Amino acid sequence: MFWIKLPFFKLAKCSVALLNTLVSDLDEDEKFTAVNAQVFKTTGTLFLVLGQSAIVICLSAAIYTGMFSLIFENALSSGVKMSVLAVGSIIPFLIPRKQTSDYSDIAQLFHHLILDNYHLGKRLLARQIKDTEVNNHYTGRFSRVLVTGLARSGTTALTKELEKRGPFASLDYSNMPFLLAPRLWAKIYNPRQVENKERAHGDGVKVGLASVEALEEYFFKVMKQDRYILDNGLEKHALSEEENALYRKYQNSISGADKVYLAKNNNAITRLPSLIKYNPDLVVFVMVRDPLQHAYSLMIQHQKFLAKQENDPFITDYMTWLGHHEFGSNQRPFLLQEEDRDLHIGDPNTIEYWLKRWVSYYTYVQQFETAHLLSFEAYAKDPVSTLSCIAQAAFIDLDVAELAVFPKKDVFLDKSDSVLESTAYKLYLKLIGQCRNVRL
Repeated sequence: MFWIKLPFFKLAKCSVALLNTLVSDLDEDEKFTAVNAQVFKTTGTLFLVLGQSAIVICLSAAIYTGMFSLIFENALSSGVKMSVLAVGSIIPFLIPRKQTSDYSDIAQLFHHLILDNYHLGKRLLARQIKDTEVNNHYTGRFSRVLVTGLARSGTTALTKELEKRGPFASLDYSNMPFLLAPRLWAKIYNPRQVENKERAHGDGVKVGLASVEALEEYFFKVMKQDRYILDNGLEKHALSEEENALYRKYQNSISGADKVYLAKNNNAITRLPSLIKYNPDLVVFVMVRDPLQHAYSLMIQHQKFLAKQENDPFITDYMTWLGHHEFGSNQRPFLLQEEDRDLHIGDPNTIEYWLKRWVSYYTYVQQFETAHLLSFEAYAKDPVSTLSCIAQAAFIDLDVAELAVFPKKDVFLDKSDSVLESTAYKLYLKLIGQCRNVRL
């Protein structure tokens, strides 16, 4: 019965999109054109809904006058007949279709209404950061911590442990879909904070509504209107001083004055020079993983997500909103250097395809002398030492008691004598020598 709901859902999306256009900061001529186009689209959808409703009403009237008189004759009163008809008309809207997604139709619609409309997002952000200063009053040396790296390098596992063991504040899944107004959403929605489900990656990492994740990227998507997301990859770009000031207010509205803002953002590499330039109170940690193991993990995740997205297209929408283009049907490489323009070309079912991305990413990382490199393998074997290194570098106290070894085993992979693989391991050995958590 989803076909009955579909026009109503479309009307809801068109109506909110019209509001989004009305509150936009477009110049008057652009706004006038955009509003006219959206009014036309919304009106057309409204007529579609009215037409469908008229057909349903006519069919219902025919059933009422025909079937009831034929079957029941005068056995039922007019009031009972109308009640039965009314209940029968509502039932199709209440019958759930077979779910292929973890999100109901209504939940998916709600996410679309909030996350598809960037101008409304800016209005929500303005409410979120109202009366928030650019500089908070945290007394430590660093009031912002960024954990980043190429996807599948252990950034999620590390960020989750940091959030549990230090004075951190971050976005988590309970903030969805109001990512730009989490304080407002928290007044309405306050779920149980339990991590009891393995995430879609199938890697043993438990997640729940309390789990911190790379959710802040939506802020940058809205600020930049997705201009850095090209067909062939995510383009390197810079934050303006004004945009960075908004970002700091956004961070401070989440962390307050007594906590450190913690971000896990693998896309941060695309704007890292400007982040470092404008934020002297930011400390950056970059995870590094064995190139072959890393490339293999990316390839496997890509294949897993392709299968999941085929069964549940909403996963693609969800990942796109969050700027997750690491793998799956909407995967895009980082365009960090001129030669990266063709990184999207190739067969993603080969390790070589992902190894090229590894080399590109970590070649670019070398220039950031103030960023702290961390070995994924060293973290997996000895997480206490890794967190101790982070505590020392960030001047933050961390509770490392009862910290379990991260359950991760390497997959046996045949090494080759290829130039690409040789380049990758030469770079890897150089980076490992610079990792804070590696004892040489």
